Amino acid sequence: MNKRKKVVLEHTLALFLEKGIQQTSIQDIIEHAQISKGTFYNYFSSKNECIGALLEYNYHESSLSRTELTIGKDLSDVNLLIEQISMIGGLSEKRGYHNVVEEIFHLGEIELKRLVLQYRLLDFEWTAERLVDVFGEELRPHAFECSVILHGMLHTLLFTGKISHQSLIDRKKVTTSVFRYLPNIIHSLIHDNTAVLDNEKLTFLKDNLHMERVDKSELLEMLEELLQVESLTRAQIELTQALHYEIEQTILREVVIQALLQPLADAYQDSSYYKTAREIINITWLYLKQR
Repeated sequence: MNKRKKVVLEHTLALFLEKGIQQTSIQDIIEHAQISKGTFYNYFSSKNECIGALLEYNYHESSLSRTELTIGKDLSDVNLLIEQISMIGGLSEKRGYHNVVEEIFHLGEIELKRLVLQYRLLDFEWTAERLVDVFGEELRPHAFECSVILHGMLHTLLFTGKISHQSLIDRKKVTTSVFRYLPNIIHSLIHDNTAVLDNEKLTFLKDNLHMERVDKSELLEMLEELLQVESLTRAQIELTQALHYEIEQTILREVVIQALLQPLADAYQDSSYYKTAREIINITWLYLKQR
C-alpha cells in the first residue's frame, strides 16, 4: 500500500473516531485528507471499500508488529506468544479499531460484518498455529478450537473489566492468567474428547479464508526504492543489495535470507530510513512464512 493511501486511511480513522462511521461522508474524508474526489475514487470505489481497506491496513500493521517480535526469538517460548497477543490487542484498542469494529456490528452492513468476521477468523488461525509452535504438534487437530477458547476468555475478562470500570486492568496480566488455564484445556481437548467444533467443517472454513499474501514483486520494489536513496552507507547498500538478490532468486535460500535480516536492521538502526528497513524486514519474514 502506497504512503499516500495510508495517510488517507489514517485521516479516515480519525474521522470515524470523532464523528462515527455513519456520520462521516466521503466528502468529509476528501476535505480532511486534503485530496481530490478523483484521488479518493482512484483508491476506493465506495465508502464501504474504504472501510474495508482500513480494516485490512490494521490487520497488515498488526501482522508486521507481531512478526517483528519473533525475529531472533524462540517460537516455542510461551512468553513470546503472550507478548504478541497482549501487544496486538493493546495496539488495536489504542488506535481505536475496537470502536470502529463495534460500530460496524451496529450498522447492520452485511458485507462489512463479513469482513470483520473474516479478519477475526484469521486471528484465530494465526493463534492456532502459534499454539502448535508452543504446545506441540499433538495439539494441531484441536488448535483452532483452543484458539477460539483462548480469545473467548480474553475478550470476556477484558469486557467485564471494562464495564465494571476497572480501567487499570492490565491486558498482559489477563493474557498471562488465561495461559495458566491452557494446559488443562489442551489436555482435555487431546485426551478427554471434549472438543465441540466439527473438524471437517473447520477445515472447510479455514481453507476458504483469504490469507494475507506478500507479493514478491512489491517486496523487490520496496528494496529497489530504498537503494535509490543517495545517502546510504556502504554497509546499508551491500546488505540491501544482498537481500534483493536473494529474494529475486527462483529457489530461495531461507537460511541466508534470515541471516541477513538482523545485520540489515543493525545497519539502519540510527538512520532516518530505519522505519522503511524495518517494514522490509517484517514483510520478508511474512513472505518466508507464507512459502
